[in-house]
Amino acid sequence: MKEKISLYICIVFLVLFSASFRWPAENVTITSTFGESRGNHFHDGMDVISSDRKIYPVADGELVFFWDKSVFPLDDYPGLGNYRIVRHNDTLYSLYAHLEDDVPKKNTYSSKDLLGMMANTGRSYGRHLHFTLIERKTGKSVNPLKVLPGVDDIKPPVINGLFIRIDNHYYSIREGSNIRLTRHYPLLIDIFDSIKGSEKCGVYLLDVSVNDEKVYSVTFDAIVNSKNGLTISGNIFHSLFDEKGYYKIPKVSYRDGVNTVTVSARDFSGHTSTKKYSFNVKLEI
Repeated sequence: MKEKISLYICIVFLVLFSASFRWPAENVTITSTFGESRGNHFHDGMDVISSDRKIYPVADGELVFFWDKSVFPLDDYPGLGNYRIVRHNDTLYSLYAHLEDDVPKKNTYSSKDLLGMMANTGRSYGRHLHFTLIERKTGKSVNPLKVLPGVDDIKPPVINGLFIRIDNHYYSIREGSNIRLTRHYPLLIDIFDSIKGSEKCGVYLLDVSVNDEKVYSVTFDAIVNSKNGLTISGNIFHSLFDEKGYYKIPKVSYRDGVNTVTVSARDFSGHTSTKKYSFNVKLEI
């Protein structure tokens, strides 16, 4: 309960002060959103690209840490490549990763000062900026879309299908499918969201009901470092995602006969897609 209250206070603060925040680059294209699957971990931030490559602090702040190849020429790049961390008031850090080498540094920045240039340093697969917001006192990562100005997003999430994985084989569940199950396997859902049409981003809110009973509800608003490891809405990575990046619904009880599954996915802009599946199950447990 204390954890939820702390997160709520942080989010209220972010909303109240969001007017003073800016995007870390001009004319950005979002290529990856907060909380997506990265194969074996959550994506702890957002990825953006921009044609002029210039990066700015999202708000006025103080440079509190950096790593730059020009300062450590004998070291290998860390996973983040060249990166910088800026402190804003007493509440937030912002982190900027995969930067170009040897851009001049300052102790304090305004939101109009050049902080760095987008590059491809560290564990990166193309020139871009990885951007993260961190609550200072708790270490929670917060979805940057809660702070940054709104984006022009007109595309709702796309629900591509349902699957059940048995051993290493994925079985597609279509409307009217007939399937035989020897136990209650997790449901897997293939969903993606796009902003300008070509991206495959994660969703912000996902609700799933099985036989008219809600069995799953996750909001991708913060990543918390808990006693169980990093979690979103109290769930560790492997309880939210399958190896292929499908959303995983772990606690499903099927019934013998007709089963219905209703999936509702919403992006941060509020666009919602809902899809209902009915299929027949033969339980042999």
